[in-house]
Amino acid sequence: MDLCKNKSLSQVIRRRKRLHEIEVRYFAKQIIMGLMYIHSMNVIHRDIKLGNLFIDGNMQIKLGDFGLA
Repeated sequence: MDLCKNKSLSQVIRRRKRLHEIEVRYFAKQIIMGLMYIHSMNVIHRDIKLGNLFIDGNMQIKLGDFGLA
């Protein structure tokens, strides 16, 4: 399991109040690519929310909490 020092996307938005458009596009692309990958492996996440999208030290989104997958 990777260490995500920047916490979840939910905590980042709560701390900063908003994201810039370029940040939203950057994160949205990563989320879509991650979902495409897990779907190609025949996995359905079933609990996508801001609290389950973690940000690592390189500002990369990591999907977490596969408890309902």
